Parts: sequence; structure tokens; C-alpha cells
Amino acid sequence: MILPEIFPNNKSWHRGGSLNQKRHVEMTEEEKTHIAKCEGIKNNHPCKNPVFRCEKCGNYGCAQEVADKCTNQGFKNDKCLKCGALESRIPVMEEDLFKVMTQADKEF
Repeated sequence: MILPEIFPNNKSWHRGGSLNQKRHVEMTEEEKTHIAKCEGIKNNHPCKNPVFRCEKCGNYGCAQEVADKCTNQGFKNDKCLKCGALESRIPVMEEDLFKVMTQADKEF
């Protein structure tokens, strides 16, 4: 399989067909191991994509390429589905997920 060339200024990396904020090689082993996984349902199966939070409004969820693909989706590509901010995704680690969820629930 031949992969296309990745240019050094490209800030995205492919994971399961979706784009993430950070290139895979830029993530530490701890980040790869301890990033929170989405518990939503996508196509009648657990989603398990990485969870992000919006630095602008505090919304959280996974990022999908189309809207309404996952029950816990928070982003469509790189756009927050709550406030519409672009490029505001921050990866959420497993130990921070409960804190992010409670803060977001207070704001709603």
C-alpha cells in the first residue's frame, strides 16, 4: 500500500478515516494510551473515537466527518457543533473526562 506524502506543516493525521488535531508521531505514548474514548453509539456499535473538548465553549465529544453519526458527537470535522468554533478541539485524557463532562453539564 502506498501512502501519500505527508508535508511537515500538516497538523492532521489519519485515524480510522477521520482527521485528528495532532499527527500520530507527535503524540506521546501516554497520550496514545490514555486519551479518552467515546462511549457513544455509531452505526449500532460503540464509537471508541478520541474525545475532544472545545476550548471556546466547553462542549465535548468525538469528531466525525458527517453530522449525527455518533450519539455523543461534539464536532463535525473540526467545527464545534455547539458554538460553531473552528480549530478549537483539545484532546481529553481519560482522567480528565469526568471533570470535562461535569463542567459541560453545568453550562447547559
